[in-house]
Amino acid sequence: MATLEEEKWLDDIQGEISVEYLELWDLLEGVVLQEGVPDRHIWRLSSSGEYTAKSACDALFEGAISFSPYERIWKSWAPPKCRFFMWLVAHNRCWTADKLAQ
Repeated sequence: MATLEEEKWLDDIQGEISVEYLELWDLLEGVVLQEGVPDRHIWRLSSSGEYTAKSACDALFEGAISFSPYERIWKSWAPPKCRFFMWLVAHNRCWTADKLAQ
């Protein structure tokens, strides 16, 4: 902790200092670390603050074009093989006899 207070870490900085760096320095200057208090990691892309693969995937595809028949296909009461067939048809991936003949 004494090293942070004495700012000895400044000696390790090499090269030019950017404006962003100085702005960040101003923001962090007033932060006081408390000994014995563990760090807390917060995943800001979920409401609970916990990381999940679903929240990462949702963030990755945020703003992407959504496929509207999704709920009608996957949440229907049809058997899984029928839902899969409907999914293929919706994406024009159903190989009919004409397509297979080519």
